[in-house]
Amino acid sequence: MFEFLVWLKETDSTQRRLKEGNFPCGTVLVADRQKEGKGRKGRRWESQEGGLYFSFVLCEEDFKNYSQLPLVVGLAISDYLDSLGVRTAVKWPNDVYAKGKKIAGVLVEKSANRIVVGIGLNVNQDSFPPEIRESATSLKLVSGKDHSRVEVIRGLLEFLSSYLEEYREEGFYPFKRRIEEKLLFKGEEVIILGEEPEVGILLGIDDRGFLLLQTSEGTKSIMAGDLSLRLYR
Repeated sequence: MFEFLVWLKETDSTQRRLKEGNFPCGTVLVADRQKEGKGRKGRRWESQEGGLYFSFVLCEEDFKNYSQLPLVVGLAISDYLDSLGVRTAVKWPNDVYAKGKKIAGVLVEKSANRIVVGIGLNVNQDSFPPEIRESATSLKLVSGKDHSRVEVIRGLLEFLSSYLEEYREEGFYPFKRRIEEKLLFKGEEVIILGEEPEVGILLGIDDRGFLLLQTSEGTKSIMAGDLSLRLYR
């Protein structure tokens, strides 16, 4: 699955470099630091020293239906971290959480006839900027020890390769139940902020990877939005 790996000290954005360059499918680009790290909806991704920031290229012809890729990739990250003894959950649609805080995020973008997948994983950070301090964590903070980023990406790429091959061959069906078992906030009342806010009980996901929400108007499938617990005051 992954044939080429380039590791840079610094770049503006691994996602941007792969989208703008003519890299073959299977290329992985890693950076110690990104000056303009990008998250979902164009948000800035804090790219501190100690984290693992990388993107990789997939051929669109192999993943014609790639809408569930963020969830499949998120599950691969979650299961890999679990294998290290860190208990994690998948937060719909594209994040991984540990101890109630974000430890990794996924970004999937189409570029010409290629799909570029970006991953940010907090590995050895022991502190975060004030604006995300309460919502972010790292592998070091959760496990209590430093980790070799080379070993982390080696192990993670093995998981990703296996899961992506399975997704390419069998589609989303084998992943639905596994994702639901690890779905953050399942069974709890949540709010989805999108074009119109939706409030309801998070039931799971459907066969397309859409969020299933039990609302006062019945069960709804939510294609996109920002998910959070509904807080009472």
